[in-house]
Amino acid sequence: MQYSLTGIESHLDFGFGITGESYYDTARFLHEHRKDIPVIQLKEMPESFLYRHSIELFLKSLIIIFHKKLKINYDQEPPTSKQPKVFSKGKWMNLYRCHWIDELYLYWKDHLLIPNLETLKEIAPRGDWREYEQITKALPIIAKYDRESSFFRYPVTENAAQDLEKFTMQPLDVDKLFERLGTKPKPGEGGIEEKPSMIMALKNDDNDIVKAYIHTDDILADVTSALQIVSHDFYCIHFMARVELCGGH
Repeated sequence: MQYSLTGIESHLDFGFGITGESYYDTARFLHEHRKDIPVIQLKEMPESFLYRHSIELFLKSLIIIFHKKLKINYDQEPPTSKQPKVFSKGKWMNLYRCHWIDELYLYWKDHLLIPNLETLKEIAPRGDWREYEQITKALPIIAKYDRESSFFRYPVTENAAQDLEKFTMQPLDVDKLFERLGTKPKPGEGGIEEKPSMIMALKNDDNDIVKAYIHTDDILADVTSALQIVSHDFYCIHFMARVELCGGH
């Protein structure tokens, strides 16, 4: 693949695709070595951010490639414009300034992919040009939490309630803490013993436990799964586009 070994000044998508691949491959590396990361909290966040950002970069790459290869103008600008645009919410906006992952996807799918399926089959017949149902289903899950690429980038956003869901140490009701500690089976007594969890209990001046936190695995498992699925699919779609539409460029 020629684009993998040349400077981005020669890339027809201005380097969005090759950068997306770097984010995706780094996210996969972090996922495969997550147990080796020496932190207690939030080790999922950098991985999720990288997956999410790779999706945005792949979409922007595909939008630029489709405009150029299908010879579709950006409003009044030619498809070769160095200021690509996306049509969102009834108006054109600069592609570089659009971070709404759902809007990017809808524009690519509804304005560039589906209306041009027959043309794509003619000029790149070996490509698998279709809407992927699993992407369409998973994108809203990602957009619900991280539409603008801020949820996994910062500890706090404008949605305080959702922010609490991404922290590894989750609040644990004090009564449930005592229940949890009191009902755990002892060795030799039978029953199913839960996987050990890290618990932090805080006491007041009277030595009473007033607050507790529990280390929780698989934070936002549905979002993590959606990110992995969609990023992998777009990694493949982008590679296919570079081979079939761009001849490796």
